[in-house]
Amino acid sequence: MRTIRTVVSTGIAVIGLLAFQRYASAHERWFVGSETHSGQHLPLDSTNLVLLFGAVLFGAMAYTIDRADWTRRMRVPVWSGHRPLPRAIEWRLVASLTGIMLIINAITGVFLASDMVLPGEGLSVVGSAAQLVIGLLLLSQRYFALAGLLVLVAALPLAAIFLPMNLLVDYVVEFAFVAVVLILVGLTVCPDRLARKLVKTVPQRLADLALPITRIGTGLTLVILALHNKLLSPGVALAFLDKYDLNFMPRLGFAGFTDLQFVFAAGVAEVTLGLLLMSGVATRLISATLFAFFMATLALLGLPELIGHLPLMGITMLLVYRGPGRYSLGSRGARRTSGPAKLMPDELGASI
Repeated sequence: MRTIRTVVSTGIAVIGLLAFQRYASAHERWFVGSETHSGQHLPLDSTNLVLLFGAVLFGAMAYTIDRADWTRRMRVPVWSGHRPLPRAIEWRLVASLTGIMLIINAITGVFLASDMVLPGEGLSVVGSAAQLVIGLLLLSQRYFALAGLLVLVAALPLAAIFLPMNLLVDYVVEFAFVAVVLILVGLTVCPDRLARKLVKTVPQRLADLALPITRIGTGLTLVILALHNKLLSPGVALAFLDKYDLNFMPRLGFAGFTDLQFVFAAGVAEVTLGLLLMSGVATRLISATLFAFFMATLALLGLPELIGHLPLMGITMLLVYRGPGRYSLGSRGARRTSGPAKLMPDELGASI
């Protein structure tokens, strides 16, 4: 419990430090607002064909290596210390980071993400209050199921009614699967007293669903972001590159590598990583790679970049720790090592 209290205390301190930041950036739209390069389309030229072939080759190699016998050591839980970690610390970390993000959103006046603001002062106050309540519930570490339920029945419907779908599409899957996972965790791994009073009997198989839902939801979120902001509509990403010169390929000697090709490469990479996550192939490697990307953008774009990525950073650490879980096309040992199958709910977190 001391570790949990430390996580919560640190979270509150981070909120205090970041409360006056008025922006956060994880997606291109967070930086460029309404700016775009209209009418741009990604050509399927020889360079992009090579990029596509490389993505397919990378996926095939990841699957082959993940299935190889010599990688069996990577299929066991990553923590092998003599002292067990606190019960369900991985889920508590994700909940805490999500709570911190929602509280910062409530303070800064945005709703769910920095490019979404509810219309009108009254709705803005309602949205901030909802996020504040959910965030505090998550930081309390006692009401995961209730917090997840409020996201499903209050936050997401509010966003769907009053915010344009063109913005919401980037976030709806992420918040929906996080909400469902919080409910499952609150009923099984970290039993909420209130939830368990209302739900007397919880099927054991529900305990095994939280991990694959997290993995598949994260992968699907990456695919949606790649399609929406890069591959199908590259104008926003091109406007982002106008403000931030992140196309490093010419500096590596590829002088003819245009921003349009860089956007295509980034989109293909996101789709590839997303599909590998959804399938459960090389989950720990992919998750570690994503975490490294998050840290790289944090270093390049500054501290505010951290806010919007907090839940996803927690999720990548969870997947590195836990692996793919059930319903995976990856390593043959995933079902035996990544998730508990026959333990009581109170034992689940301490056993992993």
